Amino acid sequence: MSSFNIRPASDGDDSRIKDLSRNCEQEGMITFIINRTPRFNTLQRLLDPGAWHLVAEKEGLVIGQVGVVHFPARVLDKTCKVGYMLDLKVDRAYRSGLTAFRLLKAAEDHVLQSDADMVIANFLQNNRRSLVFTSGRVGLPSAHHLGTNRIFNIIPIRRMRLNNRYTIGKPTEGDIPALIDLYKKYGSGFDIAPLITEERFRNYLFNISGLSLDNFLVARENGRIVAVTALWDEHPYKSYEVLRLNLSITVVAKILNFLSLFMKVPHPIRLNEPLRQRSLLLYAHDECPDALDTLFRYANNISMGSEYTLIMLYAQENDPVFSIMKRFTGVSVKSEMYLFAREKSLIDRLKENPSGILFDMIMTI
Repeated sequence: MSSFNIRPASDGDDSRIKDLSRNCEQEGMITFIINRTPRFNTLQRLLDPGAWHLVAEKEGLVIGQVGVVHFPARVLDKTCKVGYMLDLKVDRAYRSGLTAFRLLKAAEDHVLQSDADMVIANFLQNNRRSLVFTSGRVGLPSAHHLGTNRIFNIIPIRRMRLNNRYTIGKPTEGDIPALIDLYKKYGSGFDIAPLITEERFRNYLFNISGLSLDNFLVARENGRIVAVTALWDEHPYKSYEVLRLNLSITVVAKILNFLSLFMKVPHPIRLNEPLRQRSLLLYAHDECPDALDTLFRYANNISMGSEYTLIMLYAQENDPVFSIMKRFTGVSVKSEMYLFAREKSLIDRLKENPSGILFDMIMTI
């Protein structure tokens, strides 16, 4: 078998990277392929102009890919530049070889030559291959296990009661300073939390499709904002094309189709079509979890009978946000998160008193 080379990806690789994506199914309750549009790196570059991808190329074909996007974060008492590894995929014909290892090793070398302080990577739960990359056995540095993540997909099938203590609405331009303060206060309860400055926030509002102030919800108590969340449709940049459903999801889909004759139900899941979903992200509350719960319930209620099937919430499994999700109808998928850092002392301190990670928006794309 002839060798392959690894190099930085360019915009000219777009069609070949999309061909690779069509050959990299992600299996689970719903088997799908990820389509990124209009280019493979459009959203990443909008969020971080310094984002980069590497590709493995053989005889003119792209057989593997990995990327890193950066965001500023407070890690314990230190401001850091954090890289988030994403888009790791290898053509099925090369998964038993060294392609994945060489891609990750090249990505590690690239990070070490940059000014990033650390890199976070996720692997699906029970994926034994990930242990090869995180245990330090194949020339890569050993990684610190940050914990289990949970993707909770809300199925908006029933109306939920709201807490009348809070007034729900959309924020205005004048609310932005209060929102920035709220994000800072909420993030202070985590070991690792994104730094959401006004500049970053306005970049979301003005440059990311579907993420203007009209796509945020706030809960007010006596006129003061006590909770916020965005309800974002990422389809201009990323979609999940459904290929297969397992038995339980097939049964759920048939039940929803039947119930649609009598009541408002989510948009049905259809094969060979994009999965219709929105995401709850950029959320925070001022020691008022009930207010955030009410915002999530409101998002559920306005999604009933809409064009969307699911509402996704992605966080660490031990994140307090999941304590308010027990009454929601939905299904979960789990993954494992690892941290590669330059400073071993930082990892040691995280091990001593772990209090979780607040996900940056970049970690959900």
